[in-house]
Amino acid sequence: MTAAAIVESRNFAVEETAGSHSLAALAAVRDALARLAARVGLAPTAVAWGIHDIVNENMASAARVHIAERGRDPRGYALLCTGGAGPVHAYGVARKLGLARVICPPAAGVASALGLLVAPARVDRVATVGIRLDRGSVAPLEAAFRRLEADALAVLAGTGLPLDTARIMRLADGRFLGQGFDLVVSLPDGPYEDTDGQRRGLQSAFESAYREKFALTPPDVPVEFINIRVAVRAPVAGSAVSVQARVATARGLAVKGTRPAYFPGRGFVETIVYDRHRLAVGDEIIGPAVVEEEGSTLVVGPGAIAHVAASGNIIMALGEA
Repeated sequence: MTAAAIVESRNFAVEETAGSHSLAALAAVRDALARLAARVGLAPTAVAWGIHDIVNENMASAARVHIAERGRDPRGYALLCTGGAGPVHAYGVARKLGLARVICPPAAGVASALGLLVAPARVDRVATVGIRLDRGSVAPLEAAFRRLEADALAVLAGTGLPLDTARIMRLADGRFLGQGFDLVVSLPDGPYEDTDGQRRGLQSAFESAYREKFALTPPDVPVEFINIRVAVRAPVAGSAVSVQARVATARGLAVKGTRPAYFPGRGFVETIVYDRHRLAVGDEIIGPAVVEEEGSTLVVGPGAIAHVAASGNIIMALGEA
């Protein structure tokens, strides 16, 4: 059984959010779950939930590392869930992280494919330079950036996209002299001339990014750029995305029925199942509930209240479990 499955009956049947499996596959799931349950001395339901919860904890732990590295408070953020199984896990992961809101976009199961279709074309180039900003000339830096930009634009031209819409970004892998790690930072637009003002501008760009990440900068330590980077982007025609949710009509049309769903501490609860395609702007969903659509299923857990925004996103406030 995958962790994307929702245990839905006392016979340990599961519903896969990424699509329907054959009866043979479900039988294999039940058999594997029963054998594992016998080995660990637990009920199959407890084992099934344990698998799901371990996956939730693994995702939450990875998020905690990134949040801690950036010195952020997770309580000030919302969790955006995409992917076939993302909306299934979102409630549990958000609870573990102490988040107050979850945002589930329409067609979450194909969000990655949608992003691939609408994302701008991008060409990246990198070169090693090894330049200290406190001495020497920055003229070689400008020349190196121009070579990278010309190379990237030539690749982009081969796609047939108009170059007049392209946007060029300059970045550098910088560090304070003696540090053993680099920080990729955005740099001001060129051209760079060999002046004290230009050097100060480049140093200021690095120090501002460094302070944003680490709060403080070491005093009187030279900055060096190890690598420089160029990112050239060009929008793709017809890539604008406009999502419009269904206009509200009669309430209750989105309810498909009810079925038992398992929630820790409550066991199996008779849970309302909604058809997402029938939900309208302003519709409210009080947990526990399940919202189904092709490709993904959103779990609205106990204590949570969700509503459909004008964008079509479902905004879930977790509240008290």
